[in-house]
Amino acid sequence: MRAYLAVLKDAFRETLASKVLWVLLILITGFLVLFSGLSVAPAVRTGLDFRDVFDWPDFVVRLRDVPADSPVGRLRHRLTDELQKQVESFTRDGGGRRRFLREIREAIDSQLETDDFATVLDVADASLSDEARKLKATGDVSKQQRQRLNRLVLEAALPDDVRPSPRDVVTPTYLGYVLFDDFSLDDKELDTSVKGVLQAFIFFFVSVLGTFIAILVTAPIVPRMFEPGAIDLLLSKPVSRSLVFLSKFFGGCAFTLLNAGYLIIGMWLIVGWRFGIWSDGLLLSLPIYLFLFVLYYSVSAATGVLFRGPILSVVMVVVFWFACFVVDAAKSSAEQFELNGTRVHTIVPAGEALLATSSAGKTFGWSKAAGAWEEVFDSTEDLQGLRAVAVRVGRGFPFLGPLYDPEKQRLVAVSKAAPVFLPGGGPGRLFVAGAADNWSRRGGITVPLSPRGLFLSSAGEILVIGPGGLFRFEGNPEKTHRPFKIFGLDFGNRDGLGKFVEATAGKLPRWPVPFAAAMDPATNNIVVYSKGQLALLARGEGETEQIYSKTVSKDLATEKAAILAIAGDRVLVALAEGNYRMFDARTLQPVDTQVPGGPSKPRWAAGSSDGRFLAVLNHTGQAWLFDTTTQRLVTGRAIGGTVRALAFTEKNTLLVGDLFMRINEYQLPDLAPLRSFDPPLTTLQAVYHYALLPIYTVFPKPGQLNAVVQRLFEDEDTVSVSGDNDDLQADQFEIDVRTPLVSNAMFLVVILGLTCLYVSRKDF
Repeated sequence: MRAYLAVLKDAFRETLASKVLWVLLILITGFLVLFSGLSVAPAVRTGLDFRDVFDWPDFVVRLRDVPADSPVGRLRHRLTDELQKQVESFTRDGGGRRRFLREIREAIDSQLETDDFATVLDVADASLSDEARKLKATGDVSKQQRQRLNRLVLEAALPDDVRPSPRDVVTPTYLGYVLFDDFSLDDKELDTSVKGVLQAFIFFFVSVLGTFIAILVTAPIVPRMFEPGAIDLLLSKPVSRSLVFLSKFFGGCAFTLLNAGYLIIGMWLIVGWRFGIWSDGLLLSLPIYLFLFVLYYSVSAATGVLFRGPILSVVMVVVFWFACFVVDAAKSSAEQFELNGTRVHTIVPAGEALLATSSAGKTFGWSKAAGAWEEVFDSTEDLQGLRAVAVRVGRGFPFLGPLYDPEKQRLVAVSKAAPVFLPGGGPGRLFVAGAADNWSRRGGITVPLSPRGLFLSSAGEILVIGPGGLFRFEGNPEKTHRPFKIFGLDFGNRDGLGKFVEATAGKLPRWPVPFAAAMDPATNNIVVYSKGQLALLARGEGETEQIYSKTVSKDLATEKAAILAIAGDRVLVALAEGNYRMFDARTLQPVDTQVPGGPSKPRWAAGSSDGRFLAVLNHTGQAWLFDTTTQRLVTGRAIGGTVRALAFTEKNTLLVGDLFMRINEYQLPDLAPLRSFDPPLTTLQAVYHYALLPIYTVFPKPGQLNAVVQRLFEDEDTVSVSGDNDDLQADQFEIDVRTPLVSNAMFLVVILGLTCLYVSRKDF
C-alpha cells in the first residue's frame, strides 16, 4: 500500500510544482475578487412592465369599456388623444396590436412617474393595500415612495389585470453602485436568476474551458510514467501494475481537484455572503465536474498507455468528445425538429371515427382503407415566429382539446394564446369542425383571457375557464370576422358573429394560480381548484340555467398544483407531488375511498363515462388507472411502459397511445387487447427507433452531465418550458439524472478495466 501512496504523493507533488497550476490559481483568485463586488441592495418596484399584466388585450378592453368617472376611466383620460382613439377602436382580434400595446405600456409607465397620479385616480381606501394606505397617510413622501404609491393605486384600480407587486425587492449592485435603473427582483426571481447564471458559468467556464485546460495539463502524466527509467523503477518493486496505473491516474486528477475546488467553493462562499443564497447545487456540481473530467481523462490515459504520446492523447480526447457530440446532437435534433412533434398527444374518440392530435398540434383521422392516419382539421394559415418554433420542436402543445361534441357531431378546440409582445404572439381562438366535411377547420373567434380549460356541456354549449373567469360561447362558432379598415378603424360587418360572455352571476374575483378545473358530465357543474381551494360552480335552473354560481368550497391545506377529474359522483384531485385525493363531486367533502398515490407532475386526468374508472397521465409517460368499484389500481403491460396519451370511449374501453402515433384499444378492467391503430413508421422514425436510439443508448453521454448539474439547481425533476412549473398543462420535460450517470460510469469502468488489463499483460 505504501508504494501506491507514494505514487499518489508523487502525482500531487508534480501537480504543485506545475507553473500552470499557480497561474490558474492566481487567475481564479483575481476572478473571485472581482466577483465579490457583486451584491444586491433594497429597492422599490414602481413602473409597469409587460410581465406585470395578466392579459394585455383584456387590459385594454377594460380600459375601453369602463365609465369615464371611474378610476380606470380617469386613467384613460390621461392618455394622449391619439391613444384614446386607438383604445376606443380596439378589438381583441385586430391587427397591429404589438406596437399599440407597447405604446400603451409606455404611456401608463410614464404616468406612474407623475406626482398627481394617485390623487387623480382617487381609488377608495377600502380597495387599497395596507402598504398603500400607509404611504398615502404619510403625506410627504420621497419621489420613489410616491411612484410606489402610484403603482399600488394602479393595482387597486385594476385588481384583475395588474399583478400584485411584492413589497420587498432588491436590485443588483457592483461595489455599491446600482447597475440597472428601474430593475428589481423579488426573492424568488433573485434565486432563479442567480442559479441560472451559476448554471451557465459552470457549463461554459468549468465544464468546457476548465476540462479542456485540465486535459492539456494532465495529458503528459501517464505517458511520462512509461518513459525509460521511470517504468523500470516502478516495476522493480513487488507491486501490481494495474494499481500503480490507477494510482497515477487518480493522482493526476489532483490538478483539477485543486483548481475546481478553489473556484467553486470560493463562488459558493461569495454567493452566500453577498446574495444570501447558499446553493447546495453549486457545491454538489463539484463532484459532477470531477466525474466529467475523469471520464475524459480516462480516454487520455488509455491513449497514453497505448501510444505513450501526450499530443495523441489530447487528439483522442477531442475525437471522443466529437463522436459523443455527434451522436447526442443527431438524437436531439431528430427529436426536437421532427420526431417529438409526431408523437401522439391527445386521443379523441369521435363516434365511429377515431381522431388523434400530435404534439405539434396536427390532427389526424384513422383511415381503415389505408390503414394509416390522414390529416384533418388542418389550418389555412401557417404559424409564425416563436409559436411556430415552439410547435416545431414539439415543446408547446398549441390547443385546449380537441373535444368531440356528440350532440352536434363536431370537433371543438381552442388555440392557446401566446404573449402579444413576442413575435407570433396573439390571442387564443375557437375552432370547430364537422364530420360531414371531413373535419375541415372553421371559425377563429377570439377567446377571452388565457383559458386553462375547455368544456362541452351535455347540450353542446362551449365553455372556457381560466383564472380570469368562466365564459360561455353564444352564436355560430363557424363565422369569422373579416376586417375592413379605413384610416385604422375597422368597419367590417360583425352581424351574426358569435362571442364569449361571462357565465357567472356577477364578476368573480380572479382565481389565484395554480389553477385547474373539471366539468361533471352528469350535472354540468364545474369544480375549480385554485391554490389549494376547491370550489363548486353550480349551474342554475330554469331561467338562470346558463348562469353558474359558487356554492360550496373546501380548503385542502396545500398550495401545490393539481389536475382534476370527475367520475360519477367523485372528483379526483391529483396533486403535483403524487398525492391523490378523492372528494364528493356535489358537496366537496372527502369520501372514504382509499386512493393510492400516483405519478408526480400529472398533465391529464379523466373519468370513464360510466363513472367507474379514473385515469391519470403524467409528463414523463407514467399512467395511473384506478377502479372506484374495487378501490384497486388496474395494472398491466398495456399501461406499464411509456404512455403518450390516454382516452376513454363511450363503450368504456381504454385507448392507449405509445410509439409515435400508435394507439391500442383495451377492454376494462382486464386490459384485454381489442384493436390496434398502428401506422407504418416513416423512414426517419424507423432509423431513429432501430438505429439511432440503440447507438445512443450504448454510447457514453458526457454532455448529458450538464443536465445532472441543472437538476442540482432545480427543486423538481421536471421543468416547464414556459418557466411556470405550477402550470401542469404546459409541456414539461424530465431532467434525466440516472441515465447519464449510469452510462458514463459503465464506460469509465470498462475503459479503465481494459487499460489495467493491457498494463498488466504488456511487457514494457
